[in-house]
Amino acid sequence: MSAREKPLPGKAPGRALNRDRGRPSTPFLRERILSSAMHLFAQNEFDRVTIDEVAERAGVGKGSVYRQFGSKEELYAGAVINGFIELQQEIHASLKDRVSFADRLETIIGLTVRYFWTRRQFFEFLRDPRAVPPRQERLYRAERANLALMIREVIESAAAKGVIRREVDSRLAAEALLGMVRGINRYAREYTSPAAATRTVVSIFLNGCARDAAPNESATRSARDGRA
Repeated sequence: MSAREKPLPGKAPGRALNRDRGRPSTPFLRERILSSAMHLFAQNEFDRVTIDEVAERAGVGKGSVYRQFGSKEELYAGAVINGFIELQQEIHASLKDRVSFADRLETIIGLTVRYFWTRRQFFEFLRDPRAVPPRQERLYRAERANLALMIREVIESAAAKGVIRREVDSRLAAEALLGMVRGINRYAREYTSPAAATRTVVSIFLNGCARDAAPNESATRSARDGRA
């Protein structure tokens, strides 16, 4: 290397000269903010959570929250969407060890009930979906649809194997199950528990769909014996 080609003392060659320009990034900044928001929104109504509280819990400045999420509504939407993703991951992992239709159904409903037991307002999403960008609304609806699809696939598998009636509309059945979960979380949580709520929802569904079933225990027994 000739004298004129040598880099100046104390300076790195090429693009490294610009490496330190600008504000240094905070590792996992967006994830920390989302985690903070999910905790606070799970414990309080939307109107009672402030951006200052989210920032303080995340250990960042208020401006960092707004740079990652343009508004409180966008932050709330992000927390709800992330919640649906986490729930689906937990369900997927738990279903690996479940074989019978009743066990698989109970796993999905039980995890969903327990997840939203302390996140009841996550079922509400936003009072006005227009308050967030259309992209976020689409993401929310997509994750909500994925959760319903997981239930549909379990129902369709059971129907294909004759465990429940083949004519059961899986899409309507999945929405009915989620509707029961939502209704219990909103109106009946004061006098029941997640475990009792799960048993009730599963029992109602099985007794209404099980093939040639008598009321109550026989329907549940039939579904547990079937391999779906």
